[in-house]
Amino acid sequence: MPPSTRPRGGCNSFITFKAMEGTYIGTKLKYQVTASSSGFDMVENDFTVEITNGTKSRVFAKSELVQDENNKFYVCFDTRDFGIGQLTMIITAFVPDLDFDGGIRTEVEKKELIYVKN
Repeated sequence: MPPSTRPRGGCNSFITFKAMEGTYIGTKLKYQVTASSSGFDMVENDFTVEITNGTKSRVFAKSELVQDENNKFYVCFDTRDFGIGQLTMIITAFVPDLDFDGGIRTEVEKKELIYVKN
């Protein structure tokens, strides 16, 4: 199917996951990625998303994320890639700022996601 006609699934949001006590290995998760800072635009500027449980990590480039027609970004992954433990999302945004070398200021935001159990 062309991207515009593909059905879109729901999203594990930062509101609903806090109510969840955990999930099991093998669950495929999808989280909306949000980053806001003065002078930063998620469509125009670069950022990365790292998912980690403290021992296993994967960094997703912006180009690896799903971008919908409303310019919202989503990271999708299988919990098997990380194993048991607390999953955390680390967003690194590269913010245009002429006061820093190279004109870029790096901002890092960390959000706990969900506990994965066996």
